[in-house]
Amino acid sequence: MTISINSKRTPPPPHQGTFNRRSKFAALLSAVLGASLLLSACPSPGGGGTGTAGGGEGTTNPGGGGGTGTTTPTSFTTRVTGTVTASAPGETSSIDLPGATVSALTTPANSANQPVTSGPDGAFTLQVKHSGSFQLKVENTCSEPFTTDAVTASADGTHNAGALQLTLKSEPTGTARYSFTEKSAGKFKLTVNNCVREIRNSEFDANGTIITAKAREISATLNPLTIITEIDLPPTLTKIGEDAFNLHLLVTGTLVIPRNVETIMTRALGAVGGNTTANPDGYTLSFEAGSKLKSIGTSAFRRNRLKDFRLPENLETIGSRAFHNAQFFFSLGFSPAGTFTIPAKVSKIGDLAFSRTTGGDSGITAVDILSKRLAKPVGAVAADFPLQPNLFQNVTGITEIKLPAEVYDSYTKAQLQEIFGSAFTNYRRPDGRAYDFAAKS
Repeated sequence: MTISINSKRTPPPPHQGTFNRRSKFAALLSAVLGASLLLSACPSPGGGGTGTAGGGEGTTNPGGGGGTGTTTPTSFTTRVTGTVTASAPGETSSIDLPGATVSALTTPANSANQPVTSGPDGAFTLQVKHSGSFQLKVENTCSEPFTTDAVTASADGTHNAGALQLTLKSEPTGTARYSFTEKSAGKFKLTVNNCVREIRNSEFDANGTIITAKAREISATLNPLTIITEIDLPPTLTKIGEDAFNLHLLVTGTLVIPRNVETIMTRALGAVGGNTTANPDGYTLSFEAGSKLKSIGTSAFRRNRLKDFRLPENLETIGSRAFHNAQFFFSLGFSPAGTFTIPAKVSKIGDLAFSRTTGGDSGITAVDILSKRLAKPVGAVAADFPLQPNLFQNVTGITEIKLPAEVYDSYTKAQLQEIFGSAFTNYRRPDGRAYDFAAKS
């Protein structure tokens, strides 16, 4: 039988009294359960006043002796992201600053808010447990400390702090700029200390003052060209000057160019690792992820012996003879094996950039030019061509050159022969299909 919730029921006859007692019991049980649920959802009644918010994360404090307690609002966590950058006074350019400490300043202080350290690209993520406003404090040994204006805790739990700009202190001077660590008898690791931003011209040249003095300190007969076997560069570095590390022939292992370096000057790393006995299969010179390098100077890497070498993506210019007499080694895991890639932003390659003094195999088997910026502008004279003559003079072993149609079409046949060599005819499109060089004017 269906009974409408608004209808009236006829009282049961006397013989249904048992049913009536069960109905009353069910109603009582329902009331008790309802009260229990209500109690579990609400704070306990207090004794005398209104409860106050507790000091901890997500706590509930009952009230005093007679009033009703209140639930403390949970202090939510704001995920703060950003990047720490720094620049010297009066400079507009800045560097990404790794190793900076970022912390939250809250009132009251909360020990749960632990500081974090910015990564290689200066990026950081900080969890701030606080429901009100707070400040960010940024500190680094190479810069003055910095505190932001107040930040309001975000309702959606995130806050983008953007770039937090610090002011760099003065560069170290004298022996504070570098240190030597002896790796074996007469063999040293040269460390350029943190906070150095520019390696000066010839500062650590193997024939220069600093290295020569170190060699004489050990022995009057020690050859300064042989004492440095490792070089370690700081993340604050932005420029490597002329002849900065020239002629350190016995450098082995791995040399990493920090991401903030934008310029490598003439002969800056000339012949570094160039000893055939020390590096029969080359040494590793790599660029840190996100490298900002834009310019490689004249003869910057001449006579290097480079293993699995790649140019960084932001590179714009390659100077004359930049890799003259350099030898390249490509491991089986290097892809594509033996291919030297010119990045998409390169707009100028100087003459003889990859040339050899005498004929021979440099280890490069193919050249893959990705940059359309190397196309010759209409009306340009030879001195202004983006691709200069004799790039691979005396180099053997190259089987193909791939380049965009815009680049290939902009040069005449005679100009391409002057740039890449008169014997070379195997030019290919980016997809690998061959250009018809025989038909080119």
